Amino acid sequence: MDDGPTTRSSPPALAAARGQTSHWSRRRRSKGSRPLAATRATFAMLYAVDGAILPFFSVFLARAHGLSAGQIGLVLAIGGAASIPAPFLLSMLADRFGRAVRLLMLVLTGSALTLLAMTVADGYWQIALVYALFMVVHESARPLLDGVFFKAQRRTAQLRTVSYHRVRIWGTFGFMVPGVVIYFAMSDDTSLAGLPAVASGLALLAVVSAFHLPTRRAPGGAPEKTKNQLASSSLPELFKAAGALLKRPTTAVFVLAMFCMQTSFTAYSVFYPLHVTDVVGLAPRWLGLITNVGVFIELGYMAAFAWFVRRLGWRWLMVAGAIAAALRLVLLAALPTAGVAVGTQVVHGLVIIVLMVASRVVLDQQASSAIRHTAQGLFAMIVIGGGRIAGSAIGGLIAAHSISALFWSAAALSGFAAVLLAWCLRHFHSDHPT
Repeated sequence: MDDGPTTRSSPPALAAARGQTSHWSRRRRSKGSRPLAATRATFAMLYAVDGAILPFFSVFLARAHGLSAGQIGLVLAIGGAASIPAPFLLSMLADRFGRAVRLLMLVLTGSALTLLAMTVADGYWQIALVYALFMVVHESARPLLDGVFFKAQRRTAQLRTVSYHRVRIWGTFGFMVPGVVIYFAMSDDTSLAGLPAVASGLALLAVVSAFHLPTRRAPGGAPEKTKNQLASSSLPELFKAAGALLKRPTTAVFVLAMFCMQTSFTAYSVFYPLHVTDVVGLAPRWLGLITNVGVFIELGYMAAFAWFVRRLGWRWLMVAGAIAAALRLVLLAALPTAGVAVGTQVVHGLVIIVLMVASRVVLDQQASSAIRHTAQGLFAMIVIGGGRIAGSAIGGLIAAHSISALFWSAAALSGFAAVLLAWCLRHFHSDHPT
């Protein structure tokens, strides 16, 4: 008996249909993973630039160009001063016109070009000028990238449940790699003159990865502002909103506390390499490897970030980081040995997750959607830029007499930051995913 045309698919047709469905599912998963992959890659490449130059820079200035501790401090202070307005102004432009990724690619290209120029710069003032130009563009990259992520986190479905520390940890990976490679590529008497060229190449790779960052709201993402609404926020309105953010007493004290902590951290990071080479007596090639001891342990702190937040809360996590920074400096000042120089790297990760990760989340939580980029730029201008000027310039003057005295002073400043953080975060709560 003929029942008419069957509605069931034949086995080959069914297999083909399943194969086609699987194909499109894989494509959807691939597209869905692109925003996260691009974000991770850009963080890794951006911080790889830092990893290729920062651990060695003061020794690079001293050995390759013959600068004194005071001159090194002044060069870094000039760079910090030059970089102060740029992150804030470019971040405001990102909020005003909604072109944060394009601006990020532009400043990364500028970083590559200025680092390349540093390989041919000669003399104190040429070095100072080129470094100042590098800082103007490079210091704008971090707040722009942070803002891109925080904006995409609210607008892109694939990033909505991804916490900041889970993408920032890729910056830690990126920072580690150049130091390890340089250690094995160098001997004790190898010149550091080629390091800026290495960092320049990494900056160009960051441009490539930034090209693929998420810039549009994907289906399922939570809209914040339409393009027309975004364009209605004029620059004076953005200035006013940023000023209102700083007028809150708790926010103002938080920014002051982070400024103190950044100043202390700058004094440490600038003169720790000279402490290792000139006071402890190790060869420069060891700097990358010693630094990476701390960075490797930092990976564990990054991975455990959510656990720290649950166990300590945001307030006491921030306080613990400031206390750890102070304790590290006290040990370095009191016991200038190779064992202490390496051993104090154990707390480096705790300092970093507070200074570079938790602080961004705390600030983002207090900012409105209209100034998502601007808030990060304001933080970079006041805290990072201002702290680097103070830490480099004042630190250089103190270090010219005694690096130990500098570390004692920086420890006191971190202790003061811990007190301020305990006060200003006593009522803080965050709805960011951890």
